[in-house]
Amino acid sequence: MSERLEAQRRLVTTWLLRLSIGLAAFSILVGLTLFLARGAVYFPTTPSGRIDAILAYAWREAMAWRPSAFLDVGILVILFTPLARLLSGVVANVRVRDWLYVGIGAMVIALVLVGLFMGQSGV
Repeated sequence: MSERLEAQRRLVTTWLLRLSIGLAAFSILVGLTLFLARGAVYFPTTPSGRIDAILAYAWREAMAWRPSAFLDVGILVILFTPLARLLSGVVANVRVRDWLYVGIGAMVIALVLVGLFMGQSGV
């Protein structure tokens, strides 16, 4: 990999991590602030199942300004950070035509997405 592409890869990774940590921290801080502002008596529910159901639940709850929604969004951002990092790695490997690592990365992304969309089995 050329030095220029390696520098771009490091820059993208750095900004991706900074952005995700910032978004997660902000979301969790909003959730905690709402929780404390309501007297710390709100008991959040934990969504489970497929990721699309969890995202829909978090969206509905966030529109109602419930603390649990913002806490869930913060956790989801942290959850998706490695997936975004992996995706940026696949894009970088496509640019240098390293097809072995593109295939491996694409397979890992596919496995993670299948797991997220299948949800919990309840076992």
